[in-house]
Amino acid sequence: MAGLHDDINAVLTRYFTLWNDWKMDDLRRLWDADEKEPIYVAEERDPLIGWPALLDYWKVSEPRRSEHFIAFGDLHVREIAPGVAHAFYQLSWNFFVIGNRMYQKPIGGEVRATTLLRKKPDGWKFFHHIESPLASLIQLKRAHEQNVDERLFTMLEEKGLYSRSKP
Repeated sequence: MAGLHDDINAVLTRYFTLWNDWKMDDLRRLWDADEKEPIYVAEERDPLIGWPALLDYWKVSEPRRSEHFIAFGDLHVREIAPGVAHAFYQLSWNFFVIGNRMYQKPIGGEVRATTLLRKKPDGWKFFHHIESPLASLIQLKRAHEQNVDERLFTMLEEKGLYSRSKP
């Protein structure tokens, strides 16, 4: 299924490039306009069900007051029915809110994402997208692991208590 994987990878690459460039009209065209009730569950808000909710969400930052960088990786794709693909991947979101007093520095995070796409005559189209944030316990654990002083690793390795090659 390398062809399917490549096709979905290309659609997702295009989709997140459009998000990063804030080309929302083009981004909307990657959704199946024939879908009566698309579903979009963004990490930061309640589920959006139906076109009015999605269209409102996509214009929420007009005029644009932030800069975004979204990237995806570790893509797993499978066909779950003829002409219907399931994509599961890791999503990294990063943004900077211009002139925001609370967030004066860029912030970011990771989510797991599932997207369902339908094969249409003009290519694969989204009709269902869900972002699932990591549990706060996992986020906190990773933050603590990333902030360890290198000298502790050296000390533990010298005592034979820990090896970086085998956590």
